[in-house]
Amino acid sequence: MIKTRNITRISAFVAVAVLLGYVESLFPPIAAGVKLGLANTVIITVLYTRGVKDAWIVSILKVLLCMTLFGSMTSFIYSLSGAIFSLLVMCVAKKTGIFSLIAVSSLGGLCHNMAQFLCAYLIIGKGVLFYIPVLCLSGILCGALTGIAAQIIVKRGREIFGKE
Repeated sequence: MIKTRNITRISAFVAVAVLLGYVESLFPPIAAGVKLGLANTVIITVLYTRGVKDAWIVSILKVLLCMTLFGSMTSFIYSLSGAIFSLLVMCVAKKTGIFSLIAVSSLGGLCHNMAQFLCAYLIIGKGVLFYIPVLCLSGILCGALTGIAAQIIVKRGREIFGKE
């Protein structure tokens, strides 16, 4: 019973993350390649309510499903690199206990964009160097916004998202 409930909760988180990813794909980017990262609200919520293991599961499944449903191989490479690096940094930052949820999310946004920048640099070359300031600023700001949303959800939803 507990295992079934856990699978159901993870599935619900993945579904919401994919839905938010899809909704966000319908709108043009804020700037070239810059998106708010609505689905990251789900990942941060899972990290703070369900733990590291579930956050990794939801994050990787979200990337795979979004790529399969409405992405491309290029978007998959960018998304996967950003997801892995940002979640790794967020897990470490959360574990230190030094950072607030919003600061952890901002670090995640920054690291997500830096991983994507590195991929773009390897694929495109030096032509993307000028874009570093935009990616840094947008990563921090969008990370803070998704962190604020996640903080509200975490505070109001502890009993819904709680561990078994």
